[in-house]
Amino acid sequence: MSGFAKEWALRWVEGFVVSYLFGKASLNIVKGVVRRAAKFYGVKPREVGAFITLKTLDPSLNISRKTREERARPLPEFIENVEKGEKGG
Repeated sequence: MSGFAKEWALRWVEGFVVSYLFGKASLNIVKGVVRRAAKFYGVKPREVGAFITLKTLDPSLNISRKTREERARPLPEFIENVEKGEKGG
């Protein structure tokens, strides 16, 4: 996989994560995008987990930190499950 494709996929996932934090994308959509990015573009679940953490702490997002934390709460467990599936499959 080319570096460009992986970087594009990371930005793609990041965009959906931010949309989810703003309440403009559903959790199921984000999960699907993460799975596809991992399967087809070589994006590692830990990379997604890292920027979820960064976006949760990012003061430049125009939503309260409490809201970001609440909305991000189900994501780490999902990322962990994707990582387990990646190792097992």
